[in-house]
Amino acid sequence: MGHAEYLHDVDSVTEFLLTARRRGITEVGFADHDYYADQFNLDALRAAAARVPQIRVRLGIEIDFQLGRAGETRRPESAFTLDFVIGSVHEVDGFVFDMPTSLPGYQAWDIDELYQRYYATLAEAARSRRFDIIGHPDVIKVFGFRPKGSASGYAEHALRAIKASDVAIEINTNGRYKPAGEFYPARDVLERCFDLDIPITLSSDAHAPENVGRDVALAAQLAYEVGYRRVATFANRKRILQPLSNKY
Repeated sequence: MGHAEYLHDVDSVTEFLLTARRRGITEVGFADHDYYADQFNLDALRAAAARVPQIRVRLGIEIDFQLGRAGETRRPESAFTLDFVIGSVHEVDGFVFDMPTSLPGYQAWDIDELYQRYYATLAEAARSRRFDIIGHPDVIKVFGFRPKGSASGYAEHALRAIKASDVAIEINTNGRYKPAGEFYPARDVLERCFDLDIPITLSSDAHAPENVGRDVALAAQLAYEVGYRRVATFANRKRILQPLSNKY
């Protein structure tokens, strides 16, 4: 939720929950980046949840992981009673690669090397064991830059680290609305996650109320086609595996 586009007040949070209810969603996780932690309004979240009691509300946070600087990362997860913590990578060797202003910076990179560095960082994020979920695990493709080899091949080392650390990955539907034009992760990466028995959770990465649950049914259908029959939810940093239906 948010990225500071929406104030975390009762009315705005309620709009997120009402969209979820209209779409038949019964559990919603609210999360924002760690650098917006001082804007969290837990009283507003509780009040909004009381207005829409049909929705089970979970609280999380997304922490940007930077290789070699994990000890410097803020630890806001200790300041709240959280249900889940997402670890994500948005920066490689000082290059913040997923902002529109980043596009000129790609000219300085060999794309294959950029993918290798991204997945090396993602592997270290998993090994840190700070996270319950690895967020949008192939977001490096956001602007459509692709390596010469298969994406799943570049991801293999990171996926094995995710498996060894017993972390879930999210299927994030927001990638369909970026130049990449597909979910994070792509089907071949998700298939490899299934082979490795890596748990999944579903996310619409909604920055606005109208996007809550957007394409989650398609994500569930994809996961089902790949072979998944359970989906992870979280409460008090504990993973709960629920039956996955291909009919949302």
